[in-house]
Formats: sequence, structure tokens, C-alpha cells
Amino acid sequence: MSEIVRVQEIISKLWNLKIASKNCLNLVTIISSVAYDPSFETNGSFKDFVSRLLARRDSYRIRRFSLKLRSLEFDSAKYNLVNDCVRNVLHRGVLDLELDIDVNEDYTLPFEVFTCKKVVKLKLGSGFVIDNIPKNALLPALKTLSLDKVRFNDKSGGCAFTRLVSACPVLEELVIYRNNREDWEWSCIVSSKTLKRLTILREDWGDLDGSSYESISFDTPSLEYFEYFDVLRDEYPVVNLKSLVEAKLKLPLFMVGDTYDVRNLIKGLKNVQILSFGALDTMQLFYIFREAVPVFENLFHLSLTTEAAFCWAVLPILLEKSPNLKTLTIEALHYDTQEDTVCECLEGYSFLSPCHIEVLRITQFEGDIG
Repeated sequence: MSEIVRVQEIISKLWNLKIASKNCLNLVTIISSVAYDPSFETNGSFKDFVSRLLARRDSYRIRRFSLKLRSLEFDSAKYNLVNDCVRNVLHRGVLDLELDIDVNEDYTLPFEVFTCKKVVKLKLGSGFVIDNIPKNALLPALKTLSLDKVRFNDKSGGCAFTRLVSACPVLEELVIYRNNREDWEWSCIVSSKTLKRLTILREDWGDLDGSSYESISFDTPSLEYFEYFDVLRDEYPVVNLKSLVEAKLKLPLFMVGDTYDVRNLIKGLKNVQILSFGALDTMQLFYIFREAVPVFENLFHLSLTTEAAFCWAVLPILLEKSPNLKTLTIEALHYDTQEDTVCECLEGYSFLSPCHIEVLRITQFEGDIG
């Protein structure tokens, strides 16, 4: 008889749990994604969109929110509307937040963006300046931060960029897209003990005139992936990349008379396992600073990009400095016996005889049968 009573008790508890679950579902509604993009908007103006959002009851939760504004006619009233919208979304526990706001430079993000405890992924862009980070800034859950043509200018002193990164104690990925002539007022230091992926890209090298670019340091001891497409810097005082696994480099060759010094950057790559050169100029830099090329003990995959009439002088150096290299990938190989485009550095291919590579991969081959 006691067993029957126990079974009835269990059934009763399961039923109560079911009822409670239904009540919870009625209390909280999770919306997977909400977005506003004027290019595809068919349900009214931005003001209407915000009104509908604010009208939802507080129990509505939003996982991902994307806001894209391209108007150049925003005034302070509309800025307030934008910030009311952002604050409301943050209140709803958003995890993935994208604010692509290409408006006038006088727009200021609400401080709540920098004190949100739930945001895991944050993308900011693209026409405004971050000039003030609150002293209580803290993004304890943020793992991915993307800055698309956002500029930094801390009016309160110090470095707004540094304070933002420091406010992200579990940050793992940082992506920075910059304009060719985009200038920041910052400390010129990328520093994070937790960062694992760092991507710095410029639109293009464009009309570089040999101007001086301030030094930059990388204090990122946990970094595993490093993609770097940037102008040359006067110097790289600190390069801490001791955990680096993969690096992709695309740097321009400096002009005659320039005094750029990339030796520390080259030395800092010594632990890399996969190395890719995305431009010929980058390889030329390695040849010019060949005395700084370290022994790549861990490098097992090297990828090079070539063009016709390209000088291969750096390749023997890289092979000699990579005792454990297994795979060599040559992209866009050019060979034309009629034009004699084979560099003298490759004559006889003698440097390949002691080479220990196991896989040679050639893509986009151009040339004649001979």
C-alpha cells in the first residue's frame, strides 16, 4: 500500500512541475532575433519600430539585436530615441548586440552599453567616436568585441580604448576595422591576458605617403590567432605573442627614407605554427630585416603569395629558419620561360635539396608548359 502512495505522490509532483513550467513560459517569452535596417524596412519608420519595441512587456527577452542606421539628418531628439531603444534591449537581456550607427560624430552611446552584464558578443560601428568610458565600466560576459570604423578620443583623460578592453575580463576575440586615414587618440597598446583572437584590418593601403605612424604594442600572451593588415609603424616596442598558433600578415613595404622598424614584430612571431604572407611587400620586409628572423621551432605550415618577376630571396631564409616545416603553399605561382620570369634566387633550386618539407602545394599556377 505504501508503494501505491509513493507513486501517487510522484505523479502529483510531476503534475505540479508541469503546471509551474507552463506558468513560467507564460511569464517569459524569448525572441531569438530583432533587427532594424532601413534598407529592408517595410513596417514604418524607426520611431514606429522603437514604439513597438517599448510597448512589449518586460517579460520579453531578446537574444540578438541588430540596429543599422544610415541617416545623416539625425538630431539630438532622434539620438535620444536611439539610446532609449538600446537601453530597452539591454534591459531585455540581449546576448548578441550589433549597433551599426553611421551618423554624425556628436552621437554618444549610452553608458549602459559599457556596464551590461549579459552581452556576450558586441559589434559597434561605424561613424561615431567613443570619447568617454564610465569609471564603472564592466562587461563581465563579453567574449567577442568588433569595432568597425569606430574612433576613440577620451576627453576625460587616459585611453578610452584601453579602458574598454580592460572592462572585458573574459574577452577572447577582438576585431578592428579601420579607415586608411583614421586616427585615434589612444595609448597605442593592445593589452589583454585573455584575448585569443586578434584581427586588425584596414580598407586598403590607398595613397600612403610615407607619413609617420605611431608605434604600437601587443601585450597578448594568450593570443592564438593574429590577422594583421595595417600600415607600418615606427616601432613595435612590446610584442608578447608567446601562445601564437596562426598568423596572417599583410604589410606594405616602406618607402625610401622611411625609418620603420619591424624587428620586434618579426621576433615576436617565433612560436607561430601556421604563417601566411598576404602580400609580396610583407616578404620583402622579412628579407630586409632578415637578421631579426627567429628560428621558427613550431612552424609546420608556411604560405606565400607571389607575382611575376618576384624575388624569392626570402624563401631560402625562411626554410633554413623553420626546421620542422612540413607544408609549403605557394599561391599564384608564375613561370614563363619566354619572359625569363624565374628569379635568380631559384636558379638550380639548390636550396630545396636539403629541404625537409613533406607537402608542396601550388595554387593558381600561371605559365607555359616548358
